[in-house]
Amino acid sequence: MSAQETALRRFRNPDPWHAPAAYWFWHRLPDEDTVRAQVRQMHDAGIRSFQVQARLSYPIEGYLDEDYLAACRVAVETAAELGMIVGIYDDYNWQTGHAAGRAVTGHDELRERHLFWVRIPAGARDGALSGIRSATENLGPAAMDWHYEGGVVVWADWRVEYALVVEGERGTAAERPGLVDRVDGAADGCRLRLAEPVPDGAEAIVFVSARCATSRLVNPVDPLAVDRFVEAGYQPFADALGDFFGSTVAYMFFDQPHAVYYDWAERTGDLRSAMPFHESLAASIRERWHERTPQVLAAVLDGDDPERLSLRAQFYEHFSGYAMETFLGRLRAWSHAHGLRQTGHEVLGHVGGWALDTAFTNWDLRVNFGLDHFGVDGYRDLTAVDAQDALVQLSPVFGDSVARHHGRGGTMVEQYFLTPPEGGTPWSGHWGLSLEELRTTAINHHLQGMRQMIFHGFYQTHGHGDDHESLRNPRFDFPPGINFEPWFADHHLPFALESARLSEFLDPVSPQCDVAVLYPLRTVWTAGQLGEQATVLGAWARALTEARVGFHLVDERDLEAAAVEEGAVWIGDRRYRALVLPAVTTLRSAASLRRLRHLAESGVRVLAGGATPAVYQEGPQTAAADWAALAPAVEVFGAVPAETVLRGLVARRERTEPTLRVPAGSAVRWRGGPDAADGFRFACFAEAAGTVELLLPDGPWRLEEWVAADGTVHALDAAEGPVVLRLEQNELRLLRVFRGAGPASGRADATEGSGVAAGHGTPEWSAPEELVSGWLLEIADDAYEEAGTRRDIAVTCGWERQGLATYAGTADYVRQVELDAPVPLELVLPAVSGAVVVSVNGVRVGERAWAPYRIAIPADALRAGGNELRVRVAPSAANRYYAGTGLRAGPEPCGLLAPPLLSRAPAPPGLGASRPVSGSASEQPSPFRGR
Repeated sequence: MSAQETALRRFRNPDPWHAPAAYWFWHRLPDEDTVRAQVRQMHDAGIRSFQVQARLSYPIEGYLDEDYLAACRVAVETAAELGMIVGIYDDYNWQTGHAAGRAVTGHDELRERHLFWVRIPAGARDGALSGIRSATENLGPAAMDWHYEGGVVVWADWRVEYALVVEGERGTAAERPGLVDRVDGAADGCRLRLAEPVPDGAEAIVFVSARCATSRLVNPVDPLAVDRFVEAGYQPFADALGDFFGSTVAYMFFDQPHAVYYDWAERTGDLRSAMPFHESLAASIRERWHERTPQVLAAVLDGDDPERLSLRAQFYEHFSGYAMETFLGRLRAWSHAHGLRQTGHEVLGHVGGWALDTAFTNWDLRVNFGLDHFGVDGYRDLTAVDAQDALVQLSPVFGDSVARHHGRGGTMVEQYFLTPPEGGTPWSGHWGLSLEELRTTAINHHLQGMRQMIFHGFYQTHGHGDDHESLRNPRFDFPPGINFEPWFADHHLPFALESARLSEFLDPVSPQCDVAVLYPLRTVWTAGQLGEQATVLGAWARALTEARVGFHLVDERDLEAAAVEEGAVWIGDRRYRALVLPAVTTLRSAASLRRLRHLAESGVRVLAGGATPAVYQEGPQTAAADWAALAPAVEVFGAVPAETVLRGLVARRERTEPTLRVPAGSAVRWRGGPDAADGFRFACFAEAAGTVELLLPDGPWRLEEWVAADGTVHALDAAEGPVVLRLEQNELRLLRVFRGAGPASGRADATEGSGVAAGHGTPEWSAPEELVSGWLLEIADDAYEEAGTRRDIAVTCGWERQGLATYAGTADYVRQVELDAPVPLELVLPAVSGAVVVSVNGVRVGERAWAPYRIAIPADALRAGGNELRVRVAPSAANRYYAGTGLRAGPEPCGLLAPPLLSRAPAPPGLGASRPVSGSASEQPSPFRGR
């Protein structure tokens, strides 16, 4: 089978690696029938892989017991029968590293330990550390009960780790082992007494560590603690499911592994959180810096001169490397030893936006894995990130970028919803999710590098109405539970298949990206995650995306191995014409600037925004002077330049290979480039109607349209020049272009046509007629409320404004339409809140879950005389689950929000003209009469 034939087969029948996946939230121990039914429900909805997640409502003492693992085995067995893939989510609730407390039970010494510091001024002998606050408090009481035994933070085993005396403006630090006379530790802090007052003109900094005696989390920088976590949290899955490892069970998934972040009343300095600490980390620090250790520790906290910033960068490089190897290295080793792939994602400060400091701004993520996302990906076999809300954002691009750094491509994206609509309460989630919103989010993520969406989550239950406590009540644990949305049953499968086919279509593509944006890792280390580089990178990334200019994030390590050829920098098989430095102030060494000079002198456009290099992590501190010498060859911008400048960074490749060009103001987004079978693939999507130009070198060129909705492939007319593609609202179009005048070998469903420019052709219809009156609303007998009711309903506003403010289930709008003769009709629903199924005379004629809501009604479904038109609307679940909670300002729209429009095709010869509907403003003959 040729590569092209294989691609066609996979496009028609996507595999589970490209189809949507889900976190399966368990709230209690499920019985076997429930497990099997819900696995089949996922499969039938197009969700072809899952991970079981025991959430906060699941009894913590039951996690990983025999019954839990037996239920997991039933789930895996059912998945195997259905050809699905299972990943093992590696901990309770989320945040890898505790195994629901099993790892530290009987091993108090393995609980998380943190390094704090106390400053004592000149002339003083006493210092205090108080008011320690856990970041978990922001998540509420349920989360405190999860992280801490008894729901409270208790500190114990206080130790002095380093006692420094720091003098002078340059912060010269010396270690004084006997400086501290006494440490009085308590459950909530400690007090220090020095042996003698601090000398004039100096300051004492005493680093003390303490173990959190109630934390269920292991110390992530203690090798023995991590080994114990693997034993307690990973090995039970091997014992219960090992015979499925490497087949149905394919990978282990970690989620945001980190110790809790702690702050305290007296904290000052550049580091904004306590640091995970262990004697093995201390030994590695001593081994790395020897007698310079005190100077390095002091620089972590203070100083903005190049010498101390250099030491700070060195420290975080060492810390992050140690932390990754100690924690992630052990997870990966276990997974590989058991025939599993390793994946998962770390804490991402950019989740939900473009800037690097979009989220988790009260945590100092440098003391997790140093915010070295390229380094973390080296411990994965499959890249994964998370994304928040229905937004175009940085996460998928970043995930795809780090994957390509390691010779892969594409990323899993865990998609969750957090931000409520205006007037909503934080942490109340998004039960108002529509399938149009989800589809738009998924397609945009695919166009940014997503291979597979992992939806967060598929619910075992829909919680309860007794309270609305976040996290503890499953109903408000990062909703929605997608399977409890009314539109899920009838409409999710087409979306899932479309997403999977789009992923398969893009999988072999090497995307046309002309811009590399340097991830300012060392600047993050010296300036912190809230520095200028966070917003400047976000501004460039967003502007490039909005200008439809493809880009990747690259690591400074990429540049060290890059080749330069014909005015472009090559990083592996990726070619870039421009490199952006977003407020980069710290580079590894002078060699990095020499590399930048070589790029600029070779014709690569080097652009800098915001602050410029002033610090080298290694070597003499000549960065400012070196940059001044380089600056004339660099384009420096105080703000992101105009769209015309950004578009000027794109290669004029239309002379050598096909490409797309989006006219200014067009809403079309796209991704594309050469595939693995001597062709070019392009995926285009428009949230609003727009155009895009397909630019072709001298041909001839053959074109195929691959239809993600149904898996068919259609041959189009040959083309030899620019082709304007027109996309209607929410239209997704996939084109494959290849040289030749003849048909492609292995082509499926080939039909000749010339519809590439205009899109899918439509017949001529009569002027539309509003169906304003005569509607009834019917609610099914098994509905959760209003069961079996039938009422008159207006179609000028939703039913939530017509006495059904708390009803959010499926309902049917029913109307009679009389025809003199059956002719094809077109039904357009101008405004709908929900997904629709349209039936005529009991026959289903179409469905639509996103705009435009346009349904063709064939003549053979109609008859002369009376015809029943039924529009079944499945809205979101918002008004059911938020009713009476105060979590929303008011009910959300449900149902038809504007009168439907009905148009007719021209009547066949010999049929009489139809009479207009009474009261119609149409001047055209009408084929229907309402009653």
